[in-house]
Amino acid sequence: MNAKEYNILVDKQADAVYRFILKCTRHQEDARDIVQDAFEKIWMSKDKIHNEKAKSYLFSTAYHTMIDRMRKVKRITALEEHHE
Repeated sequence: MNAKEYNILVDKQADAVYRFILKCTRHQEDARDIVQDAFEKIWMSKDKIHNEKAKSYLFSTAYHTMIDRMRKVKRITALEEHHE
């Protein structure tokens, strides 16, 4: 994927992937952060991604980023509760 294809992906899919993550998290700020992180990961891997697969890669990346974030928050919360 080149820079032009990446920009088209952002233009066409940013709102849809945001709504998908927002539906899962029910938290606007977290959804925005997760989508931003997902697009950053896509950009960093753009040379390995074929444009035809970019949309599914984006949604998959966003989903896994959300899961990772939820696990991290759960771990931090558990640690804080343990130390109280």
